[in-house]
Amino acid sequence: MTRGAPHLVYFFDPAFEGCTLVSLLTALERTPGPVRVSLHPTGPSDRLETDARTLAEAFGAEIEVRPVDLSAFAHLPRGRLPLAARARLLLPALHDGPVLYLDGDTIVRKDLTPLWQTDLEGACLAACLAPGVTATLAAPARGRAAREAAAKIERRSDRMGGLDMSTYVNSGVMLLDLPRIRAEGLDALMGDIEATARVTSRDQDWINMVFAGRIHLLDPTWNSGWGNPRTDRRALPPELRDMFRESRTDPAICHFTGFEKPWHSPTAPVRLHLLTKPRERRMRATFWQEFQAARDRTEARLGHPLDFPPATVSGGE
Repeated sequence: MTRGAPHLVYFFDPAFEGCTLVSLLTALERTPGPVRVSLHPTGPSDRLETDARTLAEAFGAEIEVRPVDLSAFAHLPRGRLPLAARARLLLPALHDGPVLYLDGDTIVRKDLTPLWQTDLEGACLAACLAPGVTATLAAPARGRAAREAAAKIERRSDRMGGLDMSTYVNSGVMLLDLPRIRAEGLDALMGDIEATARVTSRDQDWINMVFAGRIHLLDPTWNSGWGNPRTDRRALPPELRDMFRESRTDPAICHFTGFEKPWHSPTAPVRLHLLTKPRERRMRATFWQEFQAARDRTEARLGHPLDFPPATVSGGE
């Protein structure tokens, strides 16, 4: 896969525009040299073009804003995930060369150049294992809750045609070889947004199905969900805990997975289920504050406050 300067790609609806700009700022801060960025909003925006120009001038980046029209798919059931998340399935139709896709609810903590230069070893894309699925499968099925969690993953696998869930990835950070995807005839299948209505996690499940056996696994540091706390449980095999260690202690990309987001409040709210988990509380509070600091820098750079939806609205995974 021939690559020039890193090419970052984001898709987002109006609810995720603010956090996407924060994510982009952190990526530009951490990644030196020329960077190309494609912003694909799926809804209207009053300031995005201006904000993109401001960031491009500040960092010497090439930033394009190219809206994506998803009205043809407005009839699809959405569940808890927004339709905008499925727009990434259109990547082969929108771009020619390799791209680095990032969810908007991420902050970049290290230079993205090593990730961009990853050798895919003939795979169509590279992504990180989904830590929750991985930890559940690796843990001994002791107790009712553990057995139910394992059974839930098995049922999910059945709905995906018996997919091997030990290689199931989170699609929030992906390095994609789009020319290879097209050469292998998988671009049309990837872009079948209608098919995502049949599976639980919509586009993420679909990506795992379409590219089964064609995904290169990245070091977990490149997509750490709130510091991947579930991978540090004593019941897990030591080698798995070691594999995820850097993603817990100093991840390159922190991904605010789930439906509680750090822009919902200035500080991390108290949650009863975390009272007996001091390490997880500290990690959550640390990354929450890192987002707030990045938000402050973004607003200072752009010269205006960012708009964020209330906690009841979600714009991404």
